[in-house]
Amino acid sequence: MAGMTEERFIAKRLLRLLAIGAISLAGGALFGVVHQMSLSETLVILFADVLFSVSFVFYLESGRLHKDKQPDSSEDYQRVCIYYAAGIVVMLLASFCPPYTAPALGIAFLLAAGLDREQAFAIALFLDIHLTLNGTTTVYAMACYLLLMLFGIMLTAMYEQKAYRIYAKMCAFALHISVPVLFYYLDEGLPTVKLLLFLLAGSVLTIAGMHFLYEGLHFRMENYGEISLDTIVDPSFHLVREIKRYSQGDYNHAIRVSRIAAHCAAKIKVNTKLAAVSGFYYRLGKFGGEPFVESGVRIAQDNCFPNDVVQILSEFGGQDRRISTIESALVHITDTLVTKFELLDHTTLSSSWNRDMVIYQTLNDESSSGIYDSSGLTMNQFLKIREFLAKEEELL
Repeated sequence: MAGMTEERFIAKRLLRLLAIGAISLAGGALFGVVHQMSLSETLVILFADVLFSVSFVFYLESGRLHKDKQPDSSEDYQRVCIYYAAGIVVMLLASFCPPYTAPALGIAFLLAAGLDREQAFAIALFLDIHLTLNGTTTVYAMACYLLLMLFGIMLTAMYEQKAYRIYAKMCAFALHISVPVLFYYLDEGLPTVKLLLFLLAGSVLTIAGMHFLYEGLHFRMENYGEISLDTIVDPSFHLVREIKRYSQGDYNHAIRVSRIAAHCAAKIKVNTKLAAVSGFYYRLGKFGGEPFVESGVRIAQDNCFPNDVVQILSEFGGQDRRISTIESALVHITDTLVTKFELLDHTTLSSSWNRDMVIYQTLNDESSSGIYDSSGLTMNQFLKIREFLAKEEELL
């Protein structure tokens, strides 16, 4: 199963990496056609696109493989492809704007809203260079766009804090007008009324985009992960099917841990879905071979699992990392109890007194070991969970 799964992971990544190259080439070719460039000029652009694609793919892969072993699923290739393609389309449209009026700040802001800062900067820089290749843009306009894109990326960090959003909008409005005016003055002299009207309209559109589109486009892993959580436990998802095909016993164990962990999370009002998904995949490393914890993390990262899930898998049993969240503690508690109950015979568990003793002794031993000290799980929450599990019928 491990080999089959790895082949699927490799194929999925390869297709998305190839898509990045295809998007670059398609964008470069369209750019040459719509601006009626000569064949030699178009070929130069395509060559530059190939260089960027190769470099960007290498950056993505190196970031995935060398993260100092920190769980990180932010390299969601599908999400990168979507934002990259959207950036190319907007860049093509913006290339028809008069010099100094392309919405560079807005493009960078929305890229940074959906990707991490480094990814957004790399793509924004590439798009900025493309904007200056239509034969009508000067080096001053290129510098102007580059500065606006830098401001757009930086303003995203301010905008993420709701208390500062009004200030981020005010800064964006002012920068979208003042920066082009300054560079236009260096290049052409005093700005024209037409330029000022274009900049004013562009500023209004940028602010509107920041206000109305940000929440919909802000697919950082905590939001995008909510979509992925539903997907990766769907019965049709290939990992779910492979676990079931590999071992019905392991599949049943995963289902029990998932359900009970979700019940525990609901009891103390923490992230129920995260506990359910992490509980289902808690033993994922078993299917990737030794070392089990690293294998589980690797498979989850390769499959672009949400970062919160990867973090919990990396804390399996508290072996390599301390349990750092309440959801991680709940999954560990549930897995420990389910495993113990699976090992005990039905005669022992037929007595409610025996069951309670197993639950109390197991949880007390785990708690006294200090394994949950860094999780944020309070004593009151622990006692609620312990009492709840003593009545949980699915443990039987």
